Formats: sequence, C-alpha cells, structure tokens
Amino acid sequence: MGIQDVSGLTALLFDLDGTLVDSVPDIAAATNLLLDSEGHAALEVDEVRRMIGHGIPKLVERALAARGRTLDAEALAVLVARMMDFYGDNLTGRTSLLPGAMEVLAEGSASGFGLAVVTNKPEGFSRTILTHFGLDAVVPVVVGGDTCAARKPEPDMLLHAAAQLGAVPATTVMVGDSGADVGSARAAGMKVVLVRGGYTAVPVEELGADLVIDRLDHLFGALKRLAETADARA
Repeated sequence: MGIQDVSGLTALLFDLDGTLVDSVPDIAAATNLLLDSEGHAALEVDEVRRMIGHGIPKLVERALAARGRTLDAEALAVLVARMMDFYGDNLTGRTSLLPGAMEVLAEGSASGFGLAVVTNKPEGFSRTILTHFGLDAVVPVVVGGDTCAARKPEPDMLLHAAAQLGAVPATTVMVGDSGADVGSARAAGMKVVLVRGGYTAVPVEELGADLVIDRLDHLFGALKRLAETADARA
C-alpha cells in the first residue's frame, strides 16, 4: 500500500525502543551493572521494561528508586554517566528488530514518505543501532534525546524531525508505543499511531492514540483509515 492510498500524509516519525527494536535485554543488562556497582540487587527484565520511555536519566532515577534510593541532581548525573558507559559498551548484543520493522521502513521509503526516528535514546546510540540493522539506509533523519533541548513528551524533537524532512505537523504521523509518544505528538499537532507490545506500564488502548495496531506491518492500513477519517470530516 503506497503513499497514494494515504494522500495528505507526507512524513512518518518512528520511536525506536519498543517500536522498531526490542532493546530491553541490553538496557536491562546495563541497568543491572549500574545497580551492582552501587551494591544493589538486580531488577527483572520486565521491571526495567516498565521504566523505559523518558530517556536514560529517568530510567536511572526509576531504577534506583526501586531500590530505595532518591538521588539529587549531582548524584543522578554521576550515575547517568556511568550508565551511558555500561550501555554504550553493548548496544546491540541482545537487541533485535521487531516484526515488520524493516519491511515498513523500506515500503515507506519506496512510497515517498519522509522517514525519521525520534527517540529519547541518545542520538549516537540510536544511529549505532540503526546502522547495525541496516536501517540507516532508509531513515535519513535521527533525532535523539540529546539532539534538542527537551525530550518527549515535549514537542521539540518531533517538530525538529519534521522540519528536517521538509514536512509540516498536519501531514506528519508519529508511530510509537508509549504515552510519551502520544504526548509529544499531541503537543506538536500531529496524528499518532501506537503499536501494541511496547514499553508502557499503561494499557496502550488507554493512552489516547488516534489508532492502535497489533504489528508494524499493519501500519499502512491504519494510515489509510486515518486518511479516510480525515476525508469524511472534511
């Protein structure tokens, strides 16, 4: 299903963790190295999964809180830097592409959409992961949590990505898996589609997306429904 079936939409912005890739095994391993370095017991992978979504500083804060630690800004900065070292040493060892990710990006590129990844993960880490899986060949724009002044759920990163693609919010769709994706899309004036099975502690149906899909390879059907809904309201 090509761009002619979703007329009016010109750009697609994709979250990374929980949307295009399952990175939680590597993130959990780094988190547990950090906890061990502070003398704390490890977290289960599913516990870490529920902590992901607002960037590494928030993940570190939540992980230490789960072990009874409250951090001031200076202590948090030290542990975030350590976490970045642990995670940066092994970004792709256990990370895998989610079903349909490669196919959807390839089809989107071939159909003429502008494509970007917009993630609270640092930009350099994100580019390394995309390159590892060969996704950099079809995704020209990457906006990470350190690219702009504010992370999702603020709108800055999405607006920056759209501008880089030459798109406007009204013709851009955010594709993600969490409340941060919904919040940023709403603040940016964009439509948002969520994929089930990502990193959210709240049921995905309760997050307020325009549409929820079971798999990434259902995306173009969902976009067609969005376009039809918009046409019906016009």
